[in-house]
Amino acid sequence: MPNEKKIQLRVFLKLLVICICAGLYAWGGMEFKWLRRFVAPAVACLFAFAYSRNWRYLIQMPVMFLTMSMGYGGDTLGEKIARRAVFGCANGISTSIVNGIKKNWLVVSFQMSLLIAAYIVFGVWNPLPNARVEETLLGLFCYAIPIMSVRYYK
Repeated sequence: MPNEKKIQLRVFLKLLVICICAGLYAWGGMEFKWLRRFVAPAVACLFAFAYSRNWRYLIQMPVMFLTMSMGYGGDTLGEKIARRAVFGCANGISTSIVNGIKKNWLVVSFQMSLLIAAYIVFGVWNPLPNARVEETLLGLFCYAIPIMSVRYYK
């Protein structure tokens, strides 16, 4: 079993990848949609595959491409809430595929609940200082739990 310092370094590496993915997600909200839709999921899934040697992350990647490409805007309050709830649910499922295969239902249900709530609260009412903070936080929520739950390949 690795010592505590090696484990902590691996956690720092995961945090770095989470920050990169959250940043790509947020930047994709400004101008380059492909960063959010394709690059951030690819970075997350390729990292998870390299870190764990679990080929299921390669299957998760195209599903994340699809869900990150969904629209979530609306004209009325009800439409905004409904579309963001669907978007949060879809992304909760797509970012939890490997945890679902592993039957890690507590993590899956938490990830889905977190994303649904976050997309509705931050996306519809945005109590945060600005859209840049909102989108970075949403990117963090999308990638933190899935990346932190990746197990190191022994």
